[in-house]
This record gives sequence, structure tokens and C-alpha cells, in this order.
Amino acid sequence: MNRAIIMMYFTFTSLTTVGFGDFHPRSDFERIMIAVVLLFGVAIFSLVMDNFINILKSAKKLVQSFNDEDALSRFFGLLS
Repeated sequence: MNRAIIMMYFTFTSLTTVGFGDFHPRSDFERIMIAVVLLFGVAIFSLVMDNFINILKSAKKLVQSFNDEDALSRFFGLLS
């Protein structure tokens, strides 16, 4: 059981790219808690990045609407 918990801890630490550092958990309870905190951190980061990407997409859509109006004005200017 102890080796499985240690492997789980090192796997989650590696996957979240936190690194092992100078401070590390010493008991199985600490390893499990840190693994849960690491996964929670990844979930929160994913939510924040999703919101940020949605903001960028809406800003890009807004800019594209201005570009379409400019192209339409140029087209009508060319026709006249």
C-alpha cells in the first residue's frame, strides 16, 4: 500500500509539473492530500484558462465584425 501511495504522489507531482523541491510529504496521509491538492490546482487552472480563452474568442469576434464593416465600405466605395 505504501509503495502505491508513493508512486501516486510522484506521478501526480510529475504530471502537474510542480516538481519535487526541497519540501516533501513524509507520511501517506500527506502524500494523498498533496496529490488531491495538485489535481484540484490543475482543475482550477483549467477553468481559469477556459474563461480566458472565451474572453479572447469574444474579443476576436468583435474585431472581426469591425473588419467586415471596413471591407463592405471599401467594396461600396469601389462600386461608386
